[in-house]
Amino acid sequence: MGSKNKNPFISWSRLKKSFVYASSGIIHTWKHEQNFRIHSLLTIVIFIFAQILNVPMKEQAILAIVIGGVLALELINTALEHCVDLIIETYDIRAKIIKDAAAGAVFVFSITAVVVGAMIFIPKILELF
Repeated sequence: MGSKNKNPFISWSRLKKSFVYASSGIIHTWKHEQNFRIHSLLTIVIFIFAQILNVPMKEQAILAIVIGGVLALELINTALEHCVDLIIETYDIRAKIIKDAAAGAVFVFSITAVVVGAMIFIPKILELF
């Protein structure tokens, strides 16, 4: 018995479009959100230092996870801010709370990433002295 769904299991053209749309969102956020640019540039610096200090791959993987989480939350925060702006035409305290809470989520996870980074880098730096 054949499938009623005429769509292929994997549509390479749809998959390609999804990557293009996702890339557009990242590019837009890079162009318009200062904090995303700062986090992105710090990512490069952190991984350069990880190489210089010979941080083990397992610890670099942990860094990648927490940094990826921060960048993903920045993207979600940007999306939420735009959704709120699209829906709300005048000042509304609830809109402010939504935006502030989303920014707070980024802040909390950023602090977590700093703590994780400190736990990984401080012992390596102390070994140099």
